[in-house]
Amino acid sequence: MRRVALVPNPADDIKRVILFTSEDGVNLFLSESTRDEGSSFDEWYVAVETATEVCLERFGITDGMWQDVPEPEPGCQHDWIAPVRIRGREQGEPQGKQLERLVNGSWIPMDDPSRNL
Repeated sequence: MRRVALVPNPADDIKRVILFTSEDGVNLFLSESTRDEGSSFDEWYVAVETATEVCLERFGITDGMWQDVPEPEPGCQHDWIAPVRIRGREQGEPQGKQLERLVNGSWIPMDDPSRNL
């Protein structure tokens, strides 16, 4: 399960939260932007209930504020809603923070100035 919520009254720099559950636990991806740009920070919790309590207490995110978003495509980043992956990871040679995004069926480097994203 993956959900996103905007922080209603950001008191600090966190403006958006993505909650991602997997068999390993729950990740909160905390973003300083409302746009789909990946996260600035992340936190891990054992249970969804604990993570959602933290979101309510720290950020004021109520149950009704969460929006379900599609699960990430295989090999893609969990903290982006759009399909974004680390370049080279699929060949076993990840290239650090060099990202690419799936656009019209083709992987386009995120640092490509000609991209239309």
